Amino acid sequence: MSSLNLFWDFIKASNRELFADKKNYFLAFIALLCIANIELLYPLLGISNESTSYIIFSLLSTVFVFFVISQVVLIEKKKQGGVGELAYFVPTYLLYNLYYSFLFLFGLLLLFIPGVFALIFFAMAPLIAVLDDEAEGNYFSKSRILVKKNVKLVAFAVIINLILECSTLLLIPIQDPLLKAVTTFLFSLPDAYLTLLMTLVMVKIYYFLKRL
Repeated sequence: MSSLNLFWDFIKASNRELFADKKNYFLAFIALLCIANIELLYPLLGISNESTSYIIFSLLSTVFVFFVISQVVLIEKKKQGGVGELAYFVPTYLLYNLYYSFLFLFGLLLLFIPGVFALIFFAMAPLIAVLDDEAEGNYFSKSRILVKKNVKLVAFAVIINLILECSTLLLIPIQDPLLKAVTTFLFSLPDAYLTLLMTLVMVKIYYFLKRL
């Protein structure tokens, strides 16, 4: 089976799982919706974009997003027979995603190719840090070894994730408050769904590569 067909199978399997296990994933979907739209309340609270409060609330929103995603990853780990606690998952997953983002951006500052290398070959590091109980450090090195088993498969996933993350930039030029509120809400619906979907896809890819 080609890498593209395999990726599409993971998409379909993850989609079925989201709808079949509404008990676990519906609350996560609602939580992501609330986080995505909380910024619309800032003007009512007297919080401007240049204030310290805005920065603090933005950071908290990011942490809450990782809390939700970490919970989804933990659910998937338990389905595979693993164990874990959110108290460990959230800071660990957040930390290694920050490391991953830093390496990607640092690579882009050097040259395009190092950035792409980091984006693809280090993509599994945050998941290894929380899903592999036997791994002890060197998560980025282990990620590179894992990704080499099927580079194209991982590339498809990380490119979709990158597009998903960058798509929020499309909302920045909108200045009209009402239009921005409506657009942000409508955008947050598929964004929350795709965030959950791609989280499941990445976890499934990790376990697939680990078993090869």
